[in-house]
Formats: sequence, C-alpha cells, structure tokens
Amino acid sequence: MHKMALFDVFNPLQNVTPKFTEEQLNEIIEWFDANAKPLLTINDGESINVISIEKFIDFLKLKKFHRRSFHYPTYAEIMSEAEKLKAGVLRMLTKEQVIYMLNRWVVGTTLKHELLLAFKVFDTEQRNFLEVNEIESIVTQFGDLFDGQETRELLRDGNVRGDGNVYYENFIESMFSLAPELNEIKVGYLYEDPDEDPSVPPEPVEEEEEQPAPLSPKSPLPNSPKKDKKKK
Repeated sequence: MHKMALFDVFNPLQNVTPKFTEEQLNEIIEWFDANAKPLLTINDGESINVISIEKFIDFLKLKKFHRRSFHYPTYAEIMSEAEKLKAGVLRMLTKEQVIYMLNRWVVGTTLKHELLLAFKVFDTEQRNFLEVNEIESIVTQFGDLFDGQETRELLRDGNVRGDGNVYYENFIESMFSLAPELNEIKVGYLYEDPDEDPSVPPEPVEEEEEQPAPLSPKSPLPNSPKKDKKKK
C-alpha cells in the first residue's frame, strides 16, 4: 500500500509547485534574502536564515500582488497558517515557509470569470440576463472569441427565452461545455484597479493583537529531537 508522505514543516514545498510567475518568485526570494537573519537553529546544527512574522506582514503591506490574483490574509489567517508550520510560538519563518504560505493565498484568473464580469458590466439593472444582441456584442468583441455565426450557434444552447433574453451564467457554462479548450486560454484582468473590480473583496481590516515579547537570538526549535550523545 502506498503511504502518503508526511508533511515536513521545514520543507513544505515538497510536492508543491508554486503558482507564482518566475518574476514574482524571484522578487519574493530577493526580499527574503534582504531581510532574513540567521536566528534559528535545528538539532544543534548551523543557523538558518529566517524572518519574523512581523516582517512577513510588512511584506504583505507592500501589495506586490493584484487583489484579483491574491487573497490578502487577515492577521488571524496568517497565524493559523503559521501554527500549521509550527511557527506560531517562535514567530519565525524560513524562506520555504514564506513561499508556501504566500502560495496558499494565490487566486487563479480564468477566462470564465472575466467573461462573467464583462456580462455583469452590461447588465446594469442586475437582471442576471441580457438580450441576444448584447450577448453577440460581448462574445464577438471581448477577446475575439467567436464570430457572429459561431455565437448564434452557441445561443441555441444558451437558455434563450421566448422574449429573446439570455441568462448569461447558463450561456457561459454552455460555451465552456461545448469548447472546453477555452479553459486553457490565458486572460488578463477586466479591471486593472482591484478597487473597481466588484469580484474583489475589500481589504481586510487589520486586527490589533497583543505582541509577545521577542525571543532571544538563535532560539532552538521547541520539542526538536536532540542528537544522541554517547556516554563515555
């Protein structure tokens, strides 16, 4: 029977592929290297470079990622992930732990989502449906996905009512069912400014937390196994 690999808190990226672009990943690593200090030792070994959770929060405040592609966590969410990595007591994070935590909050951008937003822009009365001519205008102009004939063929499966209205959520599902290759199309943001994007939740309100006293440098990991010492 195949055994599931145990989660290694000091190597959390094992079997994980970060969702960041190469440029974003390099920027994260450069920031970490510029701010990290050798303050943590494991099993009486060499010191490991780490940053404090406070520094990690400072990095998030730089707003390096578009809020449509990244969920900016609350303090409670940060500490919850830190606890899973056994970093809640020492409040120190390794480079691998930082990348792992950030990767947990990456939100993918999909063509389906951006099309839905485009339809909602036209649906100014929030009726959840559009007229056939409005649908044709969006589909043929937003990214040149289909021509007029192809759009009319899709509309046959788009839940068109007798009055000519199309429920666009059903229509989008029909599009992607008939043409699953659409899921592979890379797409940009309809709203470059996340504050204008109705699908982006507001920025979390920072919670005031009582900060514990800082630990002394080179603090050993709690409950870490010790090397066996031979008795003479």
